Amino acid sequence: MSGVIACIPARFGSTRLPGKPLLPVDGEPMIAHVVRAARAARSVGRVLVGTDHAGVAAAARAAGAEAVMTDPALPSGTDRVAAALAAVGASAEIVVNVQGDEPRVAPSAIDAVVGVMRAAPRADVGTLSAPLPAGALLDASRVKVVCRRDDGDGDGVWRALYFSRAPIGADREALGALLGGGGSAEDAFAPRLCRLHVGLYAFRAAALRRFVALPPSALERVERLEQLRALEAGMAIAVGEVDGHAPGVDTPGDLLRAQSAVR
Repeated sequence: MSGVIACIPARFGSTRLPGKPLLPVDGEPMIAHVVRAARAARSVGRVLVGTDHAGVAAAARAAGAEAVMTDPALPSGTDRVAAALAAVGASAEIVVNVQGDEPRVAPSAIDAVVGVMRAAPRADVGTLSAPLPAGALLDASRVKVVCRRDDGDGDGVWRALYFSRAPIGADREALGALLGGGGSAEDAFAPRLCRLHVGLYAFRAAALRRFVALPPSALERVERLEQLRALEAGMAIAVGEVDGHAPGVDTPGDLLRAQSAVR
C-alpha cells in the first residue's frame, strides 16, 4: 500500500458549465492546472484523474496524471474517486479527493490536509477550513463549518461538529436582528466558531470504502453536502486551518475570475 494518492474527479457534464474540465484557464484546460497542483504537492506519490470523457482523460495525461475512465452515472465526486482507485487496483494509506474544478488550488493546501490526517491518526476523514468573511455568513454558496478542539487524543486537532450552508456558530440575538433586517453580520459573527469550509478531503482507505457504501443521509440530501453523510455515520472528521482558499468554478463568472487570477 502506497502512502498518499491524490485523485481528481472530473465529470464532463455540468448543468451550468458543460465540459467544465476542458474549459480554458490561461490557455490550458482547467483540469491541467489541477493536475499540476496535485503533482506539486510534496506529500503526494501518485496522481489519478477519474473521468467519464475521453477528452478530459487525454488532457489529464498530457498534464502528467494517470487517467481512469469511470461511469458517467456515478452520483458524486467521492464515488468517482473510489471507482477510479478500484479500476486500477490502487491502494493507499491516505486518498485525497482534489476537486477538478479548482484550477487555483494550492499544492500547500493538499499537503495541509494530508498533514491533518498524519496529526490525527484516529480521524477517518480530513478537510480544511479558512476564515469566513462576516459578509458571507448568510451566503448559501459558502459552506460553513463549526468545530471543537479535541484534546482527548492528544493531537490538538479540530473535529467537525457540523457543516451547513446556513449561518451557524453565530450569536443568537444578533443573528435574529440580522435576519429581521437590522443589526450587522459583524455583530452576529463568531470567527473562531464559524469558518469557511475548504472542499479538500482526505480519506483513510477503509473510511473511503465505508463512505461510498453508505446511502445518502437525510441531512446530506437536505443540505446537498456529502460530508454530512460521514458525520451522520459517526465518522470523525479532522479539520485543519489555512489562511485562505481560492473558490471553485461553478458559473461563467467564476471562470472569468479564475482566468484573471491565474494570469
